[in-house]
Amino acid sequence: MPAPPITMNETLQQLAERLSSPACLITPSAIARARDGQGRYFEPLMRVEPLRFAVDMLDPRRTLDQAAVLAAYAPLDGKKVLEIGSGAGVTHIAWTKTYRIEGWGVEPEGEGFSDTATIARDLIAANGLDPSRILNSTGEALPFPDATFDIVYSTNVLEHTNDPARVLREAVRVLKPGGTLQIVCPNYLSYFDGHYAAFHPPIFSNAFFRWWIKWIWRRDPAFAATIRTEINPPWVRRQLRDIGRSVPISVHTLGQDKFRERMRTAEVPGIGNLSLIAGLVSFMRRLGISAAAAEVIIALQGWTPLIVTVRRDGT
Repeated sequence: MPAPPITMNETLQQLAERLSSPACLITPSAIARARDGQGRYFEPLMRVEPLRFAVDMLDPRRTLDQAAVLAAYAPLDGKKVLEIGSGAGVTHIAWTKTYRIEGWGVEPEGEGFSDTATIARDLIAANGLDPSRILNSTGEALPFPDATFDIVYSTNVLEHTNDPARVLREAVRVLKPGGTLQIVCPNYLSYFDGHYAAFHPPIFSNAFFRWWIKWIWRRDPAFAATIRTEINPPWVRRQLRDIGRSVPISVHTLGQDKFRERMRTAEVPGIGNLSLIAGLVSFMRRLGISAAAAEVIIALQGWTPLIVTVRRDGT
């Protein structure tokens, strides 16, 4: 579901009121800080207006759509949930209010977008919840004992971590037997990068990704250098096999099923130039080839995003 449209004469207060929902109150301050932080950073990369970026980033409806994807494998109601990379706190707030979860989050401070954790705590407090539930930590070193959570969740974070394999191991470690892990992230054997809103061939090295962004799209490749482009279906399967040697796990999906559904319905979530993808999928659907195209793309390991959904076995 797209975020509310922005009009030129609309104040931040008016925009915050329209963006807010019973699931999450959005404040003008949060919009302004997201606009002036991540929004202005990504403007030359994604070619998305900073306020548009901020509104989409803070839209509570997006996180409820994500909850629906997770709920196919693990109902959220009343569960103890950890979010790795809690961002601006919207997921933590919306899931706490809507599903009454016992929610915790980790978000590192002092690196990357260092203001994000502060935005999250302020927004959480504005919603009458406990901001101390967001801890200053990384996914590589989760500050929780083994088998703590019913659900561990993360979206658009794994590709930005220093050691994504270790993040996966830590996520399974803190998961209770019978619990569910879901990590949503790009697949770099796919054909579109959401950070730059740029088409690309399958990526087999970060050096090639940087070259492609710099010379084909004529954009600054500095951010591309930070992205873990080794993440793809074969890489994920290898990591899960390694984890499975010491912890019993079952793999529900890597996201192929949801990709088929989105190709069939032409419902493509995202912001800015991701509308190009939605338009392309809609065109294939009108031609009656979207289902066949989905199967070809899956056979080539190119579906996106990856929705890595794993159950920790045992009792």
